Amino acid sequence: MKTGLAKIPVQNSFCASCSHQIRKELLKIEDISNVHLFPTESLVVFNFVRANELSTALNVLTDLGYPQVGDRINGRNHHPPYCTCTRMKQKNTYLYNRTTV
Repeated sequence: MKTGLAKIPVQNSFCASCSHQIRKELLKIEDISNVHLFPTESLVVFNFVRANELSTALNVLTDLGYPQVGDRINGRNHHPPYCTCTRMKQKNTYLYNRTTV
């Protein structure tokens, strides 16, 4: 059976330890395999068999707080990222930059 390759850049960053949970959730989808996450690039890569699984995977990523780059986020469909590690790092960087300016 021929598979497609999905390379999905996501809007929110995630750390290496939190990527395990994202991978676990994606592997629950039937016919999704070879899930690889690249935290430094905010990139999710996996193989899929049918477009239906790709759509499901995009919905799972959005539900976890990692919508595809280019997706519009509004209050109704906004989910905070699963990874609180990077949110804390971003908040600390923001606070540091505000105090040094």
